[in-house]
Amino acid sequence: MNDHAPPLRGKAGWTMEDAIRYTEVQYLNLNYLLTIQVGLKHDPLATCCTYHLDTASAETLAAMSVDSLQLLAANMSHESLFKPIANFKTLLETPPVLAMTLCRVGNIDPVLARGAARVGQAAAAQVRMP
Repeated sequence: MNDHAPPLRGKAGWTMEDAIRYTEVQYLNLNYLLTIQVGLKHDPLATCCTYHLDTASAETLAAMSVDSLQLLAANMSHESLFKPIANFKTLLETPPVLAMTLCRVGNIDPVLARGAARVGQAAAAQVRMP
């Protein structure tokens, strides 16, 4: 039996042995997708901000069926749909009261934070003339 294929009989005849068996990554991906989809139905703007979604991704995800999300998660057995923040190791080693601050700092793109003009200045300052 293919672990990712639904059983051929109707839902009334399903048993626990017929359930899809997800890897840990697949299970996390499915929960992540379902959580975002529920959020998009209740408060799209807040959900897009929370999960850093662009409009096209949000519209596509909101329109997908649960079966489609399950199939997507089932086909991504080793690839996570979310990635840790850039300073994840530091976050793990710091006192918990600083976790939110480090999360915010880890989400800031240094290039965007500086602005285009300052990036050029910083790059020029790093080049040293002999």
